[in-house]
Amino acid sequence: MKDSISHQHVLCQDWARELEFYKTEIPIFKKRLEEIVTRNTATDILTQVEHFENRFRIMRLHCDELLHDLKLKNDTLMGQAAAKPNYISVKMIENDHNIAELMEFTANDFQQTKQEFYRFLSKYL
Repeated sequence: MKDSISHQHVLCQDWARELEFYKTEIPIFKKRLEEIVTRNTATDILTQVEHFENRFRIMRLHCDELLHDLKLKNDTLMGQAAAKPNYISVKMIENDHNIAELMEFTANDFQQTKQEFYRFLSKYL
């Protein structure tokens, strides 16, 4: 399916904002983990804390990689827009299903991790 350059540009901007939001949430989650560590020193709890620390680290790296890919895609789109200004709104380029699928996966992973984390917090805070 084909899309216009302007539509693809808007999608890239939306996805970048979504990823930036996820990145701003992660430090908040880490602070909550610190609260748990100060109140609980049991081995099983510390194991779960480490699990979430690792998940958050991986999520941040994944967000950074996707942001980089989106920047490259957006730079390409801007180059195409500059080269063909009359075709900015014409559906002439293929959708990037790979990035769309990665964004969907990232959103689902973030929501599942957040729900799992909140269940963990409700038990130990």
